[in-house]
Amino acid sequence: MEFLLKSSFIRRFFIITALAAVMSAASPQARGEPVTMIILAPLALKAANMASPHIIEWMTNSGAQLLTIGRDIVDIFCLPLGVIQCTAGAPFGLFSNGLGNIGAGCAAPFKLVVDVLLLPLAFFGFKLGG
Repeated sequence: MEFLLKSSFIRRFFIITALAAVMSAASPQARGEPVTMIILAPLALKAANMASPHIIEWMTNSGAQLLTIGRDIVDIFCLPLGVIQCTAGAPFGLFSNGLGNIGAGCAAPFKLVVDVLLLPLAFFGFKLGG
């Protein structure tokens, strides 16, 4: 344990973590006056009604993009499946399926990177293919 604490990286990490904990615990709490909240409540309701169609569109576009990202994450597991199919499943006629899964598994990380980079565009309402 003593060797770990001598490392400058570990020491800096512990200092930064302790400072972050102290600063977050000492932050002031926000309080609103009841009269101000009563006056601004109708304005907040109008703003919420105006923003609701855009929020629903944002949620549908980003949800579809997140499902595409999830599909890409699952496709990464096609690589080990394809290797198993090409080796152990070759006598049973699974060699061609294994080659297809290897190809899908090799392409999945690149597709994942592209879809993650396109995620902010989905937040702004662009409908992306997927």
